[in-house]
Amino acid sequence: MKKVKTLQVLVSVVMMSLFLLLAAQVSAHEHHPPHHGTLVVLGEEFSHVELLLDPATGQLDAFILDGEAENPVRISQSSLQIRIKGKAKDWVLKLKPISNSLTGETRGDTSQYQAVSSRLKGATKFQGEIIYIKAKGTDFKNVWFLYPEGNEGVKKPSWVKGI
Repeated sequence: MKKVKTLQVLVSVVMMSLFLLLAAQVSAHEHHPPHHGTLVVLGEEFSHVELLLDPATGQLDAFILDGEAENPVRISQSSLQIRIKGKAKDWVLKLKPISNSLTGETRGDTSQYQAVSSRLKGATKFQGEIIYIKAKGTDFKNVWFLYPEGNEGVKKPSWVKGI
């Protein structure tokens, strides 16, 4: 009888451990940017924009991705504008669509936007917001982010208006 009790306790401990392990994995849901940049979430995991800065040249690339940040999402915008928070004054960076013959993406149907700015040369941190983006038929306006932190699980800066 004592062996049965011990076995029941052991099974209970193992089951509880498995439950806690699975719960920890679910709550630790993470996305990994495919280009090793910074993820900016749009909506509630609806879509993402991955920002990748080359501080040596001041080139900023934006890749539009799905909700899991795994697959490209093509959009048709003529540009992607990002308001950069400057020390003295904010300024707007206009990223242009990039075509890619390998993927068949064209300037009116692409998931990549790019701009080069001397103001970003040498930068390793900055704050900004995507002024407007329409991804998968849904409009998003003034989506704030910190670079390189992103905007998910990060304290909202004091300059962000609204909710």
